Amino acid sequence: MNYRKLITVPIAMIMLFVAVPGFAADVNELERRLDIVSEELDRIKNSGGSGGGLASRTSVHGYGESHWEAVEGDAATVDHHRFVIGVHSEITNWIHLNAEIDFEHAGSKIEFEFAHLDFLVSNELNFRAGTMLMPMGNLNEFHEPNNFYTTERPDFHSKIIPSTWQQAGAGLFGSKGDLTYRFYVTNAILSLNGGEDSGNTRQIKPTDFIRSGRSMIGKNEKSIAVGNIALTGRLEKKTPGGLLGFSFYTGDSTADRIDEGGNVTLITADYKGKRGALDYDLGIAKGWVADTQEINAACGTEVGGTNGCAGNTPKEAFGFLATLAVHVPELMGMKTIHDWIPYIQYQNIRPEDEVGDGATGDAGNNWEVLQIGFAYKPDPNVAFKAGYRINYYGGTEASGASPGDAGTSKTYFNFGLGTGLASEAIDVAIGSPGVSKVYIPAGEYHLEEPLVAMPVGRN
Repeated sequence: MNYRKLITVPIAMIMLFVAVPGFAADVNELERRLDIVSEELDRIKNSGGSGGGLASRTSVHGYGESHWEAVEGDAATVDHHRFVIGVHSEITNWIHLNAEIDFEHAGSKIEFEFAHLDFLVSNELNFRAGTMLMPMGNLNEFHEPNNFYTTERPDFHSKIIPSTWQQAGAGLFGSKGDLTYRFYVTNAILSLNGGEDSGNTRQIKPTDFIRSGRSMIGKNEKSIAVGNIALTGRLEKKTPGGLLGFSFYTGDSTADRIDEGGNVTLITADYKGKRGALDYDLGIAKGWVADTQEINAACGTEVGGTNGCAGNTPKEAFGFLATLAVHVPELMGMKTIHDWIPYIQYQNIRPEDEVGDGATGDAGNNWEVLQIGFAYKPDPNVAFKAGYRINYYGGTEASGASPGDAGTSKTYFNFGLGTGLASEAIDVAIGSPGVSKVYIPAGEYHLEEPLVAMPVGRN
């Protein structure tokens, strides 16, 4: 049945004989009103017949991870690491909301993961504002557990690139052909704490570089300390069978607590691709912290003691990652949704690649990782994982570092379960037929056909 005609015709008759006095309606005015009615009917049709209510344009998504781990010399542990609930809402066809909240370690820690508005203007140029995931490396924006094979996120993506890493700010994103970009202005990493009364104990450490300097909004820190701004961005290029990416971050870190800015810079390059049944992931990162002499001196005097500033800020950091995996069903020519993926991974993690001025280094703060394991995916959104890894500490001593734990090693065995799902919970609850939403992670929209003058995101 052509519902559009059934509704449009009576409305047109009413407009003709009632809304236009004296039955002498201007033809152009009548056409304009009919166009308005037609556009509204199209909007109702595209929203699943629900009248275009916000609920019908909102979808819920989520993911979770649980891990069992046995570490040499320690008792085995089980960690219900995280459970994340998120919302993607099409406020209008060109204004979208993405938000997530993270319940970590069986709910003992709650974090505000991100929340931002996207204003979709064109494929090439769009605007984003809010608390955003930083476009650093190829995992931070798309960190759902079904997107990596190891039980835990690789150290490269947690100690050098501190996933999950979010900051507050605004910026641009878009794509042109095989190129995609993001460019944001955000609040900066902190190397000195936000002050005794701020509740922010942020710093840069030789064991995990800038991870402890991130702005985190959670159970114990209800606000973000804002001092300096930072610039960050990412450029990606599609290649035959892969994706090449470059990321950067730069910004002062001392929030004007000392005269020197303590500029932090991090650059990364990565390539992730697939050839036949083989897939591979390569990444390299280098970080620098300026004015470490002044930062460490301030930690020991003005700031130290009351806020936990350690006073051992590293000067440089380095990270390298190489992963090789095999998709067994594809290798054997099997047509199935199930996927068995054995992998081998090497990492060189150096949060203290060079000791900061005025600090005492420890070669044990740097380590190498060799890991083997497998992931089983009964569905693309669900992954069972197992891995065996060896950490070798201080293989090459940092300049000026003491031996510390250099030359020692530790073995780990892990097993984990991870899921990353989109849900139609809201749509089902209100009974709107024909509505299918796909969660778009905090990374990018892939803009498709324009609606009149304004393109929309993927539905």
